[in-house]
Amino acid sequence: MKILKKLFLFSSAIVYILFAANMPSAAKEINFAVASDIHYTVNTESGSGKYANSTKALRGFVDRVNENDYDFVIFLGDNIDKSKSQNLKGFLNIVRHINSPYYLVMGNHDVHKISGLSKEEYLKIVSKNNRYQKKTQGSYYFYPTRDVIVIVLDGVSSGMPSEHGIFSEKTLRWLDSVLEKNKNKKALIFQHVPYKEPYYSLEKEILDKNEYAAVIRRYDNIIMICSGHYHKEFAKKDEKDVYHISAPAMFEAPYYYLDMQIKYKKFPFMKAKDFVVDGNAKPAI
Repeated sequence: MKILKKLFLFSSAIVYILFAANMPSAAKEINFAVASDIHYTVNTESGSGKYANSTKALRGFVDRVNENDYDFVIFLGDNIDKSKSQNLKGFLNIVRHINSPYYLVMGNHDVHKISGLSKEEYLKIVSKNNRYQKKTQGSYYFYPTRDVIVIVLDGVSSGMPSEHGIFSEKTLRWLDSVLEKNKNKKALIFQHVPYKEPYYSLEKEILDKNEYAAVIRRYDNIIMICSGHYHKEFAKKDEKDVYHISAPAMFEAPYYYLDMQIKYKKFPFMKAKDFVVDGNAKPAI
């Protein structure tokens, strides 16, 4: 009986190997749009300041997004300019017309430095108005496919008049735990302040950067870290083959957003491989 069982298992393994070897790899692709630093303010279209076209750019972005079949859309922070509930509600009232799932990252303009919305108040308004972010959490994750995890990180301080990125000890413990539990998936990280900056700025860089770096360096499944904050388009691949991508500010001409793809191969019953990050900047208006 044991011999028959072994023969059955052996023959099943041979059939599986032959089946997998003769099956062509299925090309997979995740398509998503990234917008950053919109600095939306109610009634900016009637103004003449530097944010005068932010509403027009945001409405144009919604139209461009709906012309495409994106798996998700993500806003990288500084979604509003001044941390006021009317600005946030106005922003959400426009983006609710996006047909794809959409998600928000918090930026340093979104929550109060000296006055304005606290993180808790900001997140309550978002969770009430965005069905894709029902939990009032600044850091969260979701799975666009079984092979990929998207991690959104809260890296801003509420109450400190600063442009620095700040990742609390609690946030870093959470990030470490999520990456540990998802080692078998590739990770895309979205945050407002970049880890690899487009240019050096003493006023904008991440404080306690070494603590953040220590968590990131422990894992080999991260393929991209995408940020905004510096208002400059930038892309760099580091020594661990992680893409560091910064999005331009969408309130500024030429009002660009990023059209992105993650491409990879997936054999039936086997681990996904050959991940490639691709994309380009496109005008919202």
